[in-house]
Parts: sequence; structure tokens; C-alpha cells
Amino acid sequence: MSTHPILLVIDVQNGFVNEHSRHVVPIIRDLVEQWTNAGGATLFTRYHNYDGSPYQRLIGWNGVREAPQTDLAPELLPYVDAPGAQVLDKVTYTALTDDGRRMLTGYTDLYICGIATDGCVLKTALDAFDSGYTPWIIEDACASNATRHPAAEVHRSALTLMSRLIGSGQLVRSSSVVEALNGTATQQHSA
Repeated sequence: MSTHPILLVIDVQNGFVNEHSRHVVPIIRDLVEQWTNAGGATLFTRYHNYDGSPYQRLIGWNGVREAPQTDLAPELLPYVDAPGAQVLDKVTYTALTDDGRRMLTGYTDLYICGIATDGCVLKTALDAFDSGYTPWIIEDACASNATRHPAAEVHRSALTLMSRLIGSGQLVRSSSVVEALNGTATQQHSA
């Protein structure tokens, strides 16, 4: 079966980068650079909170409403205008909005990284699975930015849920991803 992969960089924005998630930004930058240099397409997502959103009403969260919080991390800006790069603005956890689905037309495999493992990454992965895509979670290029709960624990819990719900073989390391784009290696699955 022929695959057509795309790299989804979920919400690596100033408002989501904190002491718990900062460590993945250089990993994601390196991954995006290698992916771009190999000729791969990339979809960057940017979340925007709005007045009266469910996040505000039900969770009491008012963050990431305007620049500079909504801006992508500066490390990723050089790649936004690269050939094959697109940016999706969204107001939901998932990247599989109507616009997102249009941008993903023709792609079969979604290599997913970003912030937060326990929110937008998890929801995008589950929606991708339910929609017939093959989601690949790049576990070392994801992080939780949780502040109300222990971020590392929440990250591990989300990876466990994804392993259970979309398959343990769908969790991969960044070192295997560009090789997969080139179709030259078998996936190196996490233990």
C-alpha cells in the first residue's frame, strides 16, 4: 500500500511553551528541518481561544487569546513559508476541523508532534484514527504544558491512552520519522 505522509506540528505556540514543554521545541525544530529538507509537507496548527469558548466557560482557562501567545514559537517561523508548509488556525482541540481535513486531502499518514500530548495531540490522533488516517505519534516530540496537574505524568498518561486506543505500534521516535518519509526504514517503535 502506498503512503503519503505529512508532518502535523500541533500548537507549538508561545502560549503553550513553558517549563514543562520547552524541552521539545528544539526536537520539533530539528524534525521540521529534516522533514522539510527531505521534501515533506508540514501542517502547523495554531490554536486561538475566544471569548465565551468552552475552555473559558467550563475550564476557566483564558490563555492563548492574542499575539504573542497565539504566535508559533520563533524556532519554527523559518519553516512556515517552506515549500509544502501550511498553517491551520483552529479553535478546537483537534486539527481535523473542516479546514484541516481539506488541507489533509490526499495524505494517508499523519506524523503528529507538538503541545499538548494530553489535549490537542491526543484529540487529533483519535480523530485521525476514526477518520481512516494512519496516525503516528512522535512521542519524544510531544509534551504536556499542564500546570494544574503534574505535566510529566499527564504526558505519560496520554501516551498510554494513545497506545491503547490507536495501537502501541503507532508511537514512534523522532529518529525514525524522516527515514519513514523517505520509505527507507522500518518504524522503530518505542518500548
